[in-house]
Amino acid sequence: MIKHARSLVAATALLGTLFSAPVQAAEFIISTALGKPHLWVGAHMDPFADAIEKASNGDITFTRFYAGELSAVGRELDSLTSGTIQVAAPLLAPYHEGLFPLSDVTQLPTYGTTSPMVTRAFQKLLDSDQELKDGKTFYEYEISSKGIHAWALGATAAYSISTAKKVLKEPGDFAGVPLRAGSALHTIMLEKLGSTPVTMPGSAAFEAASRGTIEGLVIAISDWPSYSLQQVMRHSIVDVSIGHWESYLAVSDAMWNELTEEQQKLWDKTAREIALTNAEQWESRVDTVKEASIKDDGGSFVSINDLSPAMKQHIDKAAADTWTAWIERTEANGHPARATAKLYAELIQAEGGKLPDGVAEYLAK
Repeated sequence: MIKHARSLVAATALLGTLFSAPVQAAEFIISTALGKPHLWVGAHMDPFADAIEKASNGDITFTRFYAGELSAVGRELDSLTSGTIQVAAPLLAPYHEGLFPLSDVTQLPTYGTTSPMVTRAFQKLLDSDQELKDGKTFYEYEISSKGIHAWALGATAAYSISTAKKVLKEPGDFAGVPLRAGSALHTIMLEKLGSTPVTMPGSAAFEAASRGTIEGLVIAISDWPSYSLQQVMRHSIVDVSIGHWESYLAVSDAMWNELTEEQQKLWDKTAREIALTNAEQWESRVDTVKEASIKDDGGSFVSINDLSPAMKQHIDKAAADTWTAWIERTEANGHPARATAKLYAELIQAEGGKLPDGVAEYLAK
């Protein structure tokens, strides 16, 4: 009887170990609020899911949902933590008002930056062990406190100012012009330029421009085909980045804990590799879209360096003032924006990017 009891205890312990261990095979729901033409879907979400399924020999598979079928823009975090989905591809942080206060940092204006540069800098920001506030790193402050795991996407190409009819030549040309802003940080930049910001997602911009609700917008030129904007945008100012939009490939903690250590390593490695591949595609499509616009629609792309001295100075000052305004407004809400901006500035300069005049001096104070 004693021997039988001991065997029963051992068997029960073994079963407990088996059922508590991470599963070897699983199917997860991966969801995007964006349409298939978007580069974060066709050139990121799908290639990522394909790569994981192949490299895991089918132990990890995905049921895929597109264009907000399961989770809408700005609802990705709720969907992850509620278990409605296990993977958000992407989680669009700027649309989660107040929940990711530091993640807009890549939207600060810069010069000479590319998608791969920003992608590498942002992933390094996520990996950084530098404490920003209350002993927390950027990742701990923005990500792990939300009950999720996350990786950088391939950053969009540089955001540019584009208009449908009005040509912006001198500082006064911005006055009162309604331009679409995709985030709070873009709103600051447009206010500094003197225009009237109109906040809306990219998916609403085509209709708004067609109806004349907005005259133009701030968006990556390589993102025009995602929203058919090449049909309405005609004039763009380039060679100044109104930031790069970054967000996250994100998974719930519950899903992450279902993976074995080997599967977690595969996931991490694949996420980093696909992000950089995606970044290259964002960057290479800029010239493709520009060339098609010039050839088919008479589009014009004017370098900031070819504008009048007054106009160049006006944009330069607005870019620098945007850093100051974002930092001070975010700090006023209790978040470590200065430390974050300073760390990101160091990372993006190490990649070869340049800050607007006066920003380095401001950050050094």
